[in-house]
Amino acid sequence: MHFSLDTLRRAARLLDSVADLDQPAESPGLVLPSLADLVGCDIATNSEIRAAPDRLNRYAEHPAGSFDPASSPVLEAHLHEHPVLNHFRGSGDTAPAKISDFLSRREYHNLGLYSEFYRRVPVEDQLVFTLPSPPGGLIATIALHRAEREFTDADRDLLNALAVPVGNSMRRVYSRHQAKTAAAAASSDDLAGLTDRELYILRLASQGRTNQAIARAIGISPRTVAKHLEHIYRKLGVTSRAAAVYRTAATAGRVQAATPSGGSPGLRRAGLRLSFIVLLRVCDLLVSRSRLSESNRRPIHYE
Repeated sequence: MHFSLDTLRRAARLLDSVADLDQPAESPGLVLPSLADLVGCDIATNSEIRAAPDRLNRYAEHPAGSFDPASSPVLEAHLHEHPVLNHFRGSGDTAPAKISDFLSRREYHNLGLYSEFYRRVPVEDQLVFTLPSPPGGLIATIALHRAEREFTDADRDLLNALAVPVGNSMRRVYSRHQAKTAAAAASSDDLAGLTDRELYILRLASQGRTNQAIARAIGISPRTVAKHLEHIYRKLGVTSRAAAVYRTAATAGRVQAATPSGGSPGLRRAGLRLSFIVLLRVCDLLVSRSRLSESNRRPIHYE
């Protein structure tokens, strides 16, 4: 499996662009045209599908106007015939799959799904992968559609390389949005319960430093840093480093930074304003670092 340098650069730009987003609803507008360009297709769609009976919970497409919104009930009535969707539901597999993996052209054309809906678009083949599962028993997919030629194994290899990073980038946008929403409910007293050392550690964590780097800066062990972070999370009512930074920024508009004060036994407080844009980037970096090894092997589910 070999990809050109230009393809890798375009894929990297896509992931960087998604990482900068703050609203999950903005993700399809970046991801769909980029995937359509990278893999090559006529239409790209992002759907959330609710089962029993099949209903479109959310839908986005590129280019706009590719499908007639009035025809959605027709699609929903025949989604139970979709071979790729049934494969995902039955196997739990998330890797990209094509309609042509399961059905011949004649078998596909005999489906009501084709004769009543896809024939009118037209769609002769699809290459589909699932995204990290949203809550509520939904299945989220991105589908690439072609009107004539079938997708190739090379197309599948490229999308297979992109599917998990793209899905997890979209998931991180969702997580940041959730953290921001939760932070809006925080009280102005959130920092009152933190010690000077905890405030200093929170400041270093907000700058993107690892536990090892924080330990070196303070002169303690990484294990002790982890314990301090656990105490910080508990006091702030959060469960992650990213959420702690968001919560602090939303309540005070700044992280109350503390710096070592010579040989004094304590740490003195000082104010350090952090721009919200920087916080977005920092939080994305923190989430990425903490889950990098897992994200390359399997999708991460919505929390």
